[in-house]
Amino acid sequence: MSLIHRGLTFSLRIEESLIPQVNQLLEDYNADQPPNESLCGTFFISWLTVPTQVYAGKEVLPARVIFMSSYVGNKRKHVDTLVNALGDKLRKVFAFSDEYPQKTLDSRSMARFIVKKSSFNAFYSGFKFVSTGSIASESQLRSYIFKWVEKQTKTPAFSSLTPSAIKSAIEKEVEKHPSFSSLMDDPEGIVWSKWKMLAMPGLFVMLMVASLLVAMGSIWWDMGLWGFLGWVLPDFFLLMFLLLVLLRKDENLESPPIDVISDEDYLEIVSREKNKVVNEMTVIAPLKPGRFRRIFLAVSLRLVAMVRYFAYIPTVHTARWLQLDRGKRLVFIATFDNQSEAYAHDFVDSEKRSRNLAVIFSHVMGFPKTTWLIHKGSDYRKDYMKGVRSFQFKTGFWYTLNRELSVENLKNNRAFRLGLNRKMKDEDIRKWLLRL
Repeated sequence: MSLIHRGLTFSLRIEESLIPQVNQLLEDYNADQPPNESLCGTFFISWLTVPTQVYAGKEVLPARVIFMSSYVGNKRKHVDTLVNALGDKLRKVFAFSDEYPQKTLDSRSMARFIVKKSSFNAFYSGFKFVSTGSIASESQLRSYIFKWVEKQTKTPAFSSLTPSAIKSAIEKEVEKHPSFSSLMDDPEGIVWSKWKMLAMPGLFVMLMVASLLVAMGSIWWDMGLWGFLGWVLPDFFLLMFLLLVLLRKDENLESPPIDVISDEDYLEIVSREKNKVVNEMTVIAPLKPGRFRRIFLAVSLRLVAMVRYFAYIPTVHTARWLQLDRGKRLVFIATFDNQSEAYAHDFVDSEKRSRNLAVIFSHVMGFPKTTWLIHKGSDYRKDYMKGVRSFQFKTGFWYTLNRELSVENLKNNRAFRLGLNRKMKDEDIRKWLLRL
């Protein structure tokens, strides 16, 4: 069983004049969402339209309807789940596009069509290896034990127990409870999923280390056919350096002006952020002029996807970045804790995070310029927020499995579960108890 979180994205062209009709459909579907049970394995769904946009001041990028989901497990199984739960809704929306076949597709053909139209996306999850079923059960476990411990602390005998004895008492209580006894074991597939996520960055590092060793060894020995391996590391860094130099040329190009979002449109967008904990935002914008921006961004997104195992942003549930329209348009979507204003400032007010963001967003229209991708202007924070708001779009249909638990809640619930039946020192047990 795979516990790897992934993102599915697919989009279809539509005529801009049809956007109001599609938006109305999405609003209707949003008001009548399918039950969680029919979307097994699905965390989030964002479904929206984007109007035509202009790339480099001259090329019109088509209007699109975009569907994005976050899920755990197998892609094909997830697509089948979507078709079974949303099949009729998908068909009605797709019918507005000339890319959709004229004949009505059955479930199997619809699933193949979606897979064919799906795009690569660099996907991040802040609560890795947690399944949809585990969210509720782990939250209920922690809540139950918290109340049980609170009740037990009123007795002098319990209060005088050592940390180790308290942990043993908790484990015995969990074992007695039929709903929670299965949570005493580690989640099935978690070890395999971790190794699978580490495989790609691991292979990359091994290739680079092998290249370095071969390059050093070739100084003293004839490496024969293995000699070509010694060029992999220097060629990689040379390629990245050349791309950076060519990007610097693109950074000097002037970008066309953008239309700044009105106060009315801004208020309409943020008024939809009604959840107390988890909300969503989508930013879609054309790239700035320069052919090498598209290439550099494509390489950057694949490197981001490779190292996602090691990333952690405390307030972000999921995020994804992808390019559409031959790389000329960037799509960014995030689900996060609190409101979008605070979420955006979490990045721009941190020097380290804003530097990382510049690797991606400096290529996008409306966002501040950089020099050598790192050096930013004095108005970077103000210009970044202006870029976010000017290209933020309303999401017509938004589904979320979890609306009440923050990223830290989810991580605490998982850490508490993993601590059951695990040997710990008293100091570690105290930290584990604080998870309650």
